[in-house]
Amino acid sequence: LPVQSAITHPRPGEAVPAGELTVKGYAWSGGGREVVRVDVSLDGGRTWRVARLTGERPVPGRAWAWALWELQAPVA
Repeated sequence: LPVQSAITHPRPGEAVPAGELTVKGYAWSGGGREVVRVDVSLDGGRTWRVARLTGERPVPGRAWAWALWELQAPVA
């Protein structure tokens, strides 16, 4: 199963000020496979940035939960 992800911050439709923005979310995969990377696009898929995985890392072979991630990104 490809990695699936959701953005939890900022909320949909939320106005954000210009400057640095922290985008947060979670990702999951299937079959007990660990999430090792999350790519985020803030421009409809034209460009992609690699998010930083946060939180505890799963025990190898026991990756049955989601992985938290965050990305620092400039906002015009």
